[in-house]
Amino acid sequence: MARTPARPDPIRLKKLQRSVLKFYATRRRDLPWRHTRDPYRILVSEIMLQQTQVDRVIPKYRKFLAIFPTMRSLAKARFGRVLRIWLGLGYNSRALRLWKCARAVVRDGGGRLPRDQHELQQLPGLGPYTASALLSFAFGAQVPVVDTNVRRVLVRTLTGRDHAAPPRVAALARAALPRGQSSQWAQALMDVGALFCKSTPKCTLCPARLGCAYAKRVSIKRTSPHARTPFVGSNRFYRGRIMRELCTRRSADLAAIGRQVKENFEARDAAWLDDILQGLQRDGLVVVDRSRQRVRLA
Repeated sequence: MARTPARPDPIRLKKLQRSVLKFYATRRRDLPWRHTRDPYRILVSEIMLQQTQVDRVIPKYRKFLAIFPTMRSLAKARFGRVLRIWLGLGYNSRALRLWKCARAVVRDGGGRLPRDQHELQQLPGLGPYTASALLSFAFGAQVPVVDTNVRRVLVRTLTGRDHAAPPRVAALARAALPRGQSSQWAQALMDVGALFCKSTPKCTLCPARLGCAYAKRVSIKRTSPHARTPFVGSNRFYRGRIMRELCTRRSADLAAIGRQVKENFEARDAAWLDDILQGLQRDGLVVVDRSRQRVRLA
């Protein structure tokens, strides 16, 4: 029988809660989605923030909501128009999932998101994290919200280590949750993780240092950040170019779109292009008509 993970030290936890919540009350990041409890607006922000930096999301979030201010307005729009507004944010399949989610909510829920974790996770594109974020940030539910930043801060501060198994992280998140402050706590930990508790931490500046087991260690193992795959010239770069081209027309010739998105496109690049288009088709973003050698938006 698996051993139940130990609870965090109560004194350390109390210090951590006090310092982190005080930091959030006085120095939190001023983000537009923190000024609303509208479930739709929070949903848009959470989908946009997946794998994308906050600074890139803010202007796109404001523009998107100016054009699609409600769940119904998004559900009624053609996907091509939604995609045109989304372009530039990357990971375009998120736009498709958000649009499909809005259509499902309007069709089955009268335009209102459910307040149940299981029901939320049945919607297109909503996993456990996004469902928990909606429950906490929009509906005030007392549930842990654990993204990458929250996970890193909790594990480091409460265990002194860099990593922990998922069951251990879940147990820490539940045990650390301050009563009645789920939303503030999660967003405070997100700020600490984004500003201080990074891959290479800034322990001496971190507001959580007094309650942090990691900062107490005599020597902190520092690892150089993983080298990032260059974006320009990557498949994701060309996926974005293809989607931009298709937003300006109903469909395009396969060979023509190859020449439009890649300089010096040659016949030998056809297999490379086909691989990218297959990926876009698997994601539900395009439809490839091989009999006519054309591609169009889904």
